[in-house]
Amino acid sequence: MEDNNIDDSILYIWKNRTLYIGKYPDITPVTQGASSLIVSIDGTASVTSHKSQKTTNGRSFLIPAGEPYTIDSRNNRIAHYLLDSYNEDFFRIEQSMKNRIGNIYTENKREFVQAAVFEKLITHRSNTIYSESLLNSTVFPSIFESPKRPSTDQRIIKIIDLIQKDPTINYTNKHMANLINVSEETLMRLFKATTGVTIRRFRIWRRMFVSAKLLTLGKSTTEAAIGSGFFDAPHFNHAFRDMLGMNPSSIIQRTKNMEIFVHK
Repeated sequence: MEDNNIDDSILYIWKNRTLYIGKYPDITPVTQGASSLIVSIDGTASVTSHKSQKTTNGRSFLIPAGEPYTIDSRNNRIAHYLLDSYNEDFFRIEQSMKNRIGNIYTENKREFVQAAVFEKLITHRSNTIYSESLLNSTVFPSIFESPKRPSTDQRIIKIIDLIQKDPTINYTNKHMANLINVSEETLMRLFKATTGVTIRRFRIWRRMFVSAKLLTLGKSTTEAAIGSGFFDAPHFNHAFRDMLGMNPSSIIQRTKNMEIFVHK
């Protein structure tokens, strides 16, 4: 039965970032494989950290990769910006956040400007090139406001790029460690220090990215699961809900009211 209560939403998928703007379907626990900037467009929302058990109210939140939390949008439209895998975005935006409770940052200095920009994007449905340019100049701080992160280990960038190229391939830690001439222990330590998550969780996260694209193209849950590297639909459903806070069926339902822009 078709759900006529689903509000319009918009999804942008770039190579290293994803942006969803619209209503959040559920109050659901989430543990992401990438860091997030969340901005409530219409009013305040709340985020509860599972680690500290503290709830933070506000208009904007910056959440590091791997941090388990629950978001209550209070039925407001939310802009959920999944940031780059190298944590460069997180490092820069972190410097614009006023407060920190546990590992969750709140009150971005530009939150009202950010909310206005996200409102503009969902209203005017701009293409990926214009939207990315607008976001880079308004949502992200300038280089003068937030200096870039100290140089990221190029060996780990090589591994990140390898996994992102095709996350369906289960490269062993030994194989990847040999590629950059380090021990498996060193690889795992450096990888988590760079991305904030383990190699396994990062690979699953990238599979989520692939599966979301397949779902938006009209593929079934089973097709999206197999096509993104999962063994079966139940494993895929569990991982999808754990990382994105919604069931795959929610994405399928929302495609009827969702405009999707994928940067080729």
